[in-house]
Amino acid sequence: MTVYAVNYSYGPADLQAQHRPAHREYLAQLHAEGKLHAAGAYLDGDPAGALLIFVAEDRDDLDRIIAADPMSTGGVLTGYSAREWNAVIGKVGQ
Repeated sequence: MTVYAVNYSYGPADLQAQHRPAHREYLAQLHAEGKLHAAGAYLDGDPAGALLIFVAEDRDDLDRIIAADPMSTGGVLTGYSAREWNAVIGKVGQ
């Protein structure tokens, strides 16, 4: 399994609000399955986005996970970048 640091970029705030409940439900499910360590929005809003720490088999698996996110299926996600990541010190998420 590989850990990925993923940066989401979001579209309009009204679309974000519309899809946020389903998005958070989806992320909670991924967290319960051990596929998501942590997630949270950037607070500066420039641009609107979030940091998510995923665990996936490989990059194709990660892309499938992201494609199924309601923010993606709802057209809110305008782009994302992902990098393999190794936490050396500290705890990630709850």
